Order: sequence, then structure tokens, then C-alpha cells
Amino acid sequence: LSASDQFWKNAPKDAAWWQTFFTRYRAFLVNYADLTAQSGAQVIILGGDWITPALPGGLLPDGTSSNVPADAEAQWRSILQDVRSHFKGQILWALPYEVSSFTTPVSFLRDVDGIYLLWSTPIATSSTATKTDYANETGRLLDNEVAPLASLLVKPVILAVSYPSAAGAPTGCISNGSGACLDFDALSRPNVDLSSVSLNLQTQADIYEAMLNAVNARPWISGFVSRGYYLPVVLQDKSTSIHGKPAADVLWYWYPRLLGTVQ
Repeated sequence: LSASDQFWKNAPKDAAWWQTFFTRYRAFLVNYADLTAQSGAQVIILGGDWITPALPGGLLPDGTSSNVPADAEAQWRSILQDVRSHFKGQILWALPYEVSSFTTPVSFLRDVDGIYLLWSTPIATSSTATKTDYANETGRLLDNEVAPLASLLVKPVILAVSYPSAAGAPTGCISNGSGACLDFDALSRPNVDLSSVSLNLQTQADIYEAMLNAVNARPWISGFVSRGYYLPVVLQDKSTSIHGKPAADVLWYWYPRLLGTVQ
């Protein structure tokens, strides 16, 4: 289990615990809203995959109810109001995306300024799939599952992408050698290198090129972010960081064209 999964599994999740959780999480976010304001940043990103059990109708990683209180919607609306009183920039909500289990978002997301869509989803079913296949599948998922979200919320959607430079990345399953799939984070530093996983820098670049082609054809996507970027040093490893890898060259080519500064 990941650290967050273990946290939710071990938490009491009774009424008193939940009240303490929301009180402390509110203070945590307000503190970071102050820091964000002081830094001069224009955007703060809240949410994320680990907070999902605390949302209205929340489920634990194993699919069971998190016993989240009935007033969770009101709690989150109130927290967002408090964040806005400390930070005047835009508030984005990091929303995990999973194929075919993308549920109707909770109402409080209407109170944020945009959706930061956490995207590491499978875009191929075969190891022989091509860049064209990746682009077609990305486009299909965006049109069939993400576009309705954008229409429902009437909010900008920023695609926040994370894929490792490892064989198997397009299918979303990098084998752990025991019949299960590795979490992509397991390939990032400071974790030790996994010799059972094959390095493939070109696969990561192909994924980025295909996704950017798909995004370029859909003007309702408002932005594209590469997650996992490791700033301190160039890594020729299997992690999701694109720093110094061929995928970075793909972004170098595409960004001025997406921004319209180069035709």
C-alpha cells in the first residue's frame, strides 16, 4: 500500500475524527494560501488523488465507503471560501482521471476556477501500438469522457500528464514481476532503480507527441503540464521526469506553437 492508502486504511473515520480532519486540513490549506500569496504566484492547486476519500460520497482505495460526513460538501465550500480570503489568484482543483470510472464531479467544483486533470491513463492496449494509435485513443477519451466534464462545469481543463520513460508506459501497466502493475511513482527517485523494468526514453517522447497532437485539435483544453519534472538534475532514468530526455524536446517544439507565438 502507498503511504496515503495506509493512512486512510488506519484512520478511525468516525464523526470526531472527520471533524478534526477538516479542521486541520483547513488550517493546512490556509497556510499554503498565505505562502502562495506571499510568493507572488498566480495559481494554487488543491485536491489530488489522495484526498478523494474526503470528498462527498468518498470511497477508500479498496472501493468501500470512507464514512465521510454528510456535510462534506459544505465543508469543502467553506474551505474554498477561506482559501480565497487569503489568496486572490486562481484556484485549480487536481482531479484524478481514470478511464470509464470518471464520475460526475461534486458540486463544490463549481467554486474553483479550473480543473487540473491528473492524467496517466492507458492510451494503448498493445505493445505494438503506434503514435497514431496513442493520439486516436487520447482523442477518444478526451471527447467521450472529459469534454462532458468541461461542459458540465464550464471551467477550463488543464491536462496534467505523467508517464515514465519505461517500456509498457502507454498501456498503463509496467509489470512488478508478480502479475501486478507498478505505481509509476515507484520509478522515481529516491527509489532504487528497478532492473526488471526496461528503460525506454523514446516511448515517453512518443506519448507526449501523440498527446500534444490530440490536445492541439481540441481548443477546449486550456493547458498542458508535464508532471514529475525533476529540476535539480538531468536524469536518463525510468522516472516520469522529462528533464533532459527526448520528451523535453517534444515540449520545446510544441509549446510556442500551442501558445501561438510560432506557426
